[in-house]
Amino acid sequence: MRIGIDVRPFLKEETGVGVYLKNLLFSLSQVDDQNEYYLFSASWKDRFPLSKVPPLLKKRFRHFRLPVTLINYGWYHWGWPPFDFFFGRKMDIVHSPTPIVIPTFGQKIITIYDLFFLREPKLADKTAGQFFRKRLKKSVDEAQAIITISRSSAQEILSFFPEAEKKVRVIYLGIDADFWTLADKEKKAWSRFKQEQGLPAEYFLFVGAFEPRKNLPALIKAFHFLQQWGREEYLVLVGRQGKDFPQVITLSNQLGLGKKVIIKDYTSPAHLRYYYHGAKALIVPSLAEGFGLPLLEAMASGLPIIASQAPAIPEVAGEAALYFDPRQPEDIATKIEQFLEQPNLKKGLVRAGYQRVNSFTWLETARQTLKVYQELGP
Repeated sequence: MRIGIDVRPFLKEETGVGVYLKNLLFSLSQVDDQNEYYLFSASWKDRFPLSKVPPLLKKRFRHFRLPVTLINYGWYHWGWPPFDFFFGRKMDIVHSPTPIVIPTFGQKIITIYDLFFLREPKLADKTAGQFFRKRLKKSVDEAQAIITISRSSAQEILSFFPEAEKKVRVIYLGIDADFWTLADKEKKAWSRFKQEQGLPAEYFLFVGAFEPRKNLPALIKAFHFLQQWGREEYLVLVGRQGKDFPQVITLSNQLGLGKKVIIKDYTSPAHLRYYYHGAKALIVPSLAEGFGLPLLEAMASGLPIIASQAPAIPEVAGEAALYFDPRQPEDIATKIEQFLEQPNLKKGLVRAGYQRVNSFTWLETARQTLKVYQELGP
């Protein structure tokens, strides 16, 4: 069976979709030695690092020096050229890592992580809010299978597209738990990293893009409540500087938190581990998540979680998190204070996290995805 996949999401920075796709393909290399994988990449400026090419037994990888915008316009506006054209042979399946189908003569699979851009279009990022929203109905109709990453997302998809019920498959994301464990020999490097980054001795951590759905202004306001209550806590924000970045800076300064809120840009997973191991807890204030990979990363790192009760988060974190109403900054602050005042609560969350994270592995993600390929294949 010939399976085509667009690997551009992990050409450069590995966030969200890129993390999922890279780990899926590297894990498929461990469970599938029968099928042929055709991996497509394109960029005018960047070259796909050979070290990132998944070690699939039967594969053909091609990187084209073509502008990303040209490929996207052709595929998503014209429906041309078919994926098959780039490899000179007909595909049996083409799996798109986005909600929009890739043109092909074979079967089409799309991945829908969540539909926040339909439910809250004004808060969605530009690509999702304007681009995906216009084309999603046609894409859902054309796809033979729809992979999504939580039961919450599946329910949301069916609320908008009930006719797609037989197409939807829920496949959880995974994690390499061993990677997030810090060995004793790494403690010196970790300590040096904290010093180089100017991190305080103790801090709360957020990991994710500075986008409206992540609800960072509410988190900043919550820390203002804590300050008013006599709590001098630090907050470290790690992630890509998106649409809400200016507001986060302005609000932090207006509320007198400029020195208490520390902002760090996107970093590699190797360095992200150090942020987790230096924190008191991970805080996830999102208004919605399709899944929430930082939840797994925190659990694997032995870090307690204080999180929003928004869709998918309780489904993933289970009893490993202390939950709050994300639209109520005072409730966020109250839960943080509860965490600080109850040492046994922290121990319970860490213990539950270690137990919970064992339910999520990339190998299982790969096995379930391979089943979908086999269902649709010749």
